[in-house]
Amino acid sequence: MRAVLFDIWGDYAHFRRFYTTSSPLTYSFPPPTAVRGMVGAILGMGKEEYIEKTSGLYVGIRVLNPVKRIRWGQNLINTKGSSGFDPTLHRKKEPRTQIKIEYLKNPRFRIFLSGDEKMLVEVASLLQEHRTHYTLCLGLSELLADFSYVGVEELEALPSGVYRISSVFPVDIVSDFGEAIEDGIKLLKERVPIYIDTNRVPRLYQDVIVEANGRPVKVGAKDGLYRLRDGSVIYLWPPASTHIRESS
Repeated sequence: MRAVLFDIWGDYAHFRRFYTTSSPLTYSFPPPTAVRGMVGAILGMGKEEYIEKTSGLYVGIRVLNPVKRIRWGQNLINTKGSSGFDPTLHRKKEPRTQIKIEYLKNPRFRIFLSGDEKMLVEVASLLQEHRTHYTLCLGLSELLADFSYVGVEELEALPSGVYRISSVFPVDIVSDFGEAIEDGIKLLKERVPIYIDTNRVPRLYQDVIVEANGRPVKVGAKDGLYRLRDGSVIYLWPPASTHIRESS
């Protein structure tokens, strides 16, 4: 398998956890659904179009900078007037509301894409020229992102065994956590959406493990792992149709 690698980073990021509303919290990394949205932005796909067209990709995510969170209050304007913005807001008792939003500070991630060769060639070509059809962001349109092309690598599929996994990976693949706890290791478990359908309804959630400082985690694992040229091991989420069928 060949994979396209690129890094993406910014000052702040927010990937909203699905169960938070009035005080939004963020995931520690972009879920696979967000990564597919990035691919759609790179290639210039529409909001509904990219979901189907990127469903055949393998996706991996690695945390490069330590996970740091910051929260601050933001004023939201009341726009419940009959035609959107209400010019009489200043006469009302509460023309705005303030909510606290959680952000990631100075996030940086490495993205791995594999599968559709034609799509990968186009993605790699654009990334090499530092071009995208739409501006990349880190979860919210206001949180602009920069990116850099890393390269194309041949991946070696790995059998079941004990490995130091450098990327984010689902709990489902772990057969033994016995060696995961080491000095300096900080494990986080987050339940994230893996796939959504064309109506933007999540089709699969999984509990996912991420090491907060981006360090490799040593565990016994069953499947879905690949080795890079430098010896590091990553997990790739398979195409949507395959994974949803296997998980049913």
